[in-house]
Amino acid sequence: MPFHAEEHARIVSVERLRPGDHAFASYTDEESCWATLGSYTHAGISRGERVLLFADPALSEDTVLERLEAYGPPVGFSVRRGQLKLLTMDRMWLPRTLSVERQMAGLRREVEDALGEGYTSVRSAIDMAWVASFGADIEQVLWRESEGCHYLFRDGRYTEICTYDETGFSDDVLDRASAGHPTALLERPGTLLAVPFTEGGDGTYGLRLIGEADLSTRERFDTALRRIAASDAPRAVLDLTELTFLDVYCARAVLRLAGTADDRHVVVRCGGIHVHTFLLLGALDIPQLTVEGE
Repeated sequence: MPFHAEEHARIVSVERLRPGDHAFASYTDEESCWATLGSYTHAGISRGERVLLFADPALSEDTVLERLEAYGPPVGFSVRRGQLKLLTMDRMWLPRTLSVERQMAGLRREVEDALGEGYTSVRSAIDMAWVASFGADIEQVLWRESEGCHYLFRDGRYTEICTYDETGFSDDVLDRASAGHPTALLERPGTLLAVPFTEGGDGTYGLRLIGEADLSTRERFDTALRRIAASDAPRAVLDLTELTFLDVYCARAVLRLAGTADDRHVVVRCGGIHVHTFLLLGALDIPQLTVEGE
């Protein structure tokens, strides 16, 4: 994945995006592309949002629908009633000539039209293959990504992910596009990322886990816990607030780690459902463990 964790205020799974987010995503194959687009699209539909999908312009609408439905339930009804719109980016500026300003104005019109129809929020997913297909100036596009589009997100009613095919852009463009977004997505749903962080000046060792902690990511999860165990910091913080799923095995592994940390204090931060899991598994019986709810 062509981004560095420290470049972003937030790295999240696609399920943890918030209204008003502008997120960078990249893919290396069809599966990682459509797993992300499918999850993002179906989340928007289930939440009652208007969803705008700008897929690769080379794909027909039938192909787009087939690939969406390979990663979720049927979406034909959502298309017919207008909740899901399959668009190509040139519709944002035609019949006039291409410009990034017209592209953004077109997106704004789509948002305003949706709000006028009664939707409370709008989300779009844009495959950046449109840049080559329509001959856009990549420097203008990068300006749009980093500076020119902030007003679209100001009221928190518009969310956007920009997906880049890593084989279609140079490393420099990918790095600059990634850095231009305040949020970045994991490469695909169902993965796990561990990001170290520091906190205060008290010798805390912090580790933030993002994604899913289950059977498929268990090896990576155990590796993350070993990193905490190997640290000699007097206080360890395990931030699980960006996990979308935590299975019982992984929760018990956290408790075993805390139970053997006699010479340090362990803090676990997590959402309400995960707090409940830890309490059911006996977190209160470990004096050196604190579980903090979101």
